[in-house]
Amino acid sequence: MTDMTIAAHQTLVALTPQDMPGAQAELATWCQEKVLELSRDLKDARQNLRQAKAMKWKHLGWANVVRKTMQRMVYYTKIRAAVRAGYLIVPNFDVEVLAVRVNRDRPPETTATYQLSDKIAEAKAQLLPPGVGRYVDGDQFTRDDSYTVGDPKRPGETKEMRLFTATGYDVPDFPVMAVKPVVMEATAHAMSLRIFDRLGIVTGRKQDPLVVGELLDPSDRYHQKRVTFFIAWWLDTRSL
Repeated sequence: MTDMTIAAHQTLVALTPQDMPGAQAELATWCQEKVLELSRDLKDARQNLRQAKAMKWKHLGWANVVRKTMQRMVYYTKIRAAVRAGYLIVPNFDVEVLAVRVNRDRPPETTATYQLSDKIAEAKAQLLPPGVGRYVDGDQFTRDDSYTVGDPKRPGETKEMRLFTATGYDVPDFPVMAVKPVVMEATAHAMSLRIFDRLGIVTGRKQDPLVVGELLDPSDRYHQKRVTFFIAWWLDTRSL
């Protein structure tokens, strides 16, 4: 008989540190059930896509369903992998991104005007499966492609059009404030697992910096919906 278990939504509660392992185990099990549920959806979507192509119908909609379902499977697979690796989910924070995971040699050659040049400078994670790709710096190289054109409002005069183009990746740069070797080792270990889409330091915490890993939800990248995991934290008691 085919297992048709549905990954029903759950509310996991931990009131003490001793409760965390059990809650983590339940979360990993739920993620596994969710991946199995999505795999069945993917099988149906692929079958519908093949049928639509065979009938020479419009099939872009089914192709999108296949793509999005595969992305969701990867997303829950990474959550399960992070939990099984011992990482704890924490609330989302404002984060200074240190590194993102990519699998391409260089970023897409996108361009932006001066007002959006900061967006071009941000390296984008590719939302890869676990164990794939490498980490690069959160900021990427850009090229100034600004140019001048005639000013239609002032005949005989020109005005500069500010334009920037993404050109390449840089190696990750750990901030000088994070001087504790054990913290850098913990971050390096997290990178070696190649699970998280992004790693960063929580902003606004100069006295007790907190390093976190993030998994980005592929269904809502516009609002950067994400799940955040604790990696390392340190506190100098002289700040208390």
